[in-house]
Amino acid sequence: MKGSAIGILGAACLAVGFGAGFVLRPVISPVTASPAVAAGVAQPSEDEATAAVRRHRLFTGTSLANATLKLGDCSPGGVGPGVTCMTQIVLDPTRPNASPQNRPIGFARVNGQWEVAVW
Repeated sequence: MKGSAIGILGAACLAVGFGAGFVLRPVISPVTASPAVAAGVAQPSEDEATAAVRRHRLFTGTSLANATLKLGDCSPGGVGPGVTCMTQIVLDPTRPNASPQNRPIGFARVNGQWEVAVW
């Protein structure tokens, strides 16, 4: 009789502890969802990434001022500093045969502004 009372008391304490932890978890460790963070590393928004690509000049000197970009998943590091993001880019949407290209592009924050780090 005494052993079963201790077991019931232990189970009740365990249930109260789990319940309190479940209720207090958002207070103790709140989740801060931010779309601009990939695996704990800052990443550009789609507008910032598009602006960085449009500022970028290819090694031939070609401007990408009309480029359009859809930003996909980003991961830290990779080949260069910052993040590497999977993108879908149309280099010159004014051309009739322009088609989107899927390619990873590296972005780094330089003086508070996102720049293309790896093309």
